[in-house]
Amino acid sequence: MIRLIAAILILFAAPAAAFECHTALILALDASDSVDPEEADLQRRGIATALRDPDVAAALNPAEGYGALFMAFEWTNPGETQMIADWTKLDGPEAIAALIARFERPVRAYMNGQTGVGAALEFAAQAHRKAPVRCGRKVIDVSGDGPGNIGPTPRIYRDAGLFDGLVINGLVIRDVIEDYAIQQPTRDPLPYYQEFVRHGPGAFVMVTRNYKEYAEAMREKLLRELQPSLAEALR
Repeated sequence: MIRLIAAILILFAAPAAAFECHTALILALDASDSVDPEEADLQRRGIATALRDPDVAAALNPAEGYGALFMAFEWTNPGETQMIADWTKLDGPEAIAALIARFERPVRAYMNGQTGVGAALEFAAQAHRKAPVRCGRKVIDVSGDGPGNIGPTPRIYRDAGLFDGLVINGLVIRDVIEDYAIQQPTRDPLPYYQEFVRHGPGAFVMVTRNYKEYAEAMREKLLRELQPSLAEALR
């Protein structure tokens, strides 16, 4: 009996397994009124599909005790966000499986509002400052189908230094290219993301034509964002 009690005390006294973080990654998903319920569902399930990809899983968690810190939220008007997954240590297959399940849960409520890109990035940048683990890289991955049309532009926060030390990449859903060129050039999200969203060393903007192709685009984007960490881990 005494030995059993001693063993239990040792177990609870043992330090938690060490976790080394290569990348703190935040996904910020457009949930404005241009994204209907079907598209919002395709966006969430597309991310779940991308996370199931073996190469993505290996990039997120290349080795035991070595992985990514992950967070995801939906955004619309300034001050309006809906958390999908708060900061989560991806330290093994079980953690990644639990994260996938969060993207497959029924949505509590669909958000309707305008496109506050700048406020969404400000929210993500502040979240990076509160991350529970120090990571080698800090990345924001923002996707949307329109330029910002409410609240401060990302440039305001960038000029104030809030984005210092961050890499901000964009995934643009751009399905009416002809209309943008001829009828609605100011509603084209691509130049907006290239000028105002993309930030930091190696930052990029990818384009997908519609939400049905979102899963493959997100897979490619995650691999591109995480590839430097994967290469480092395999040295």
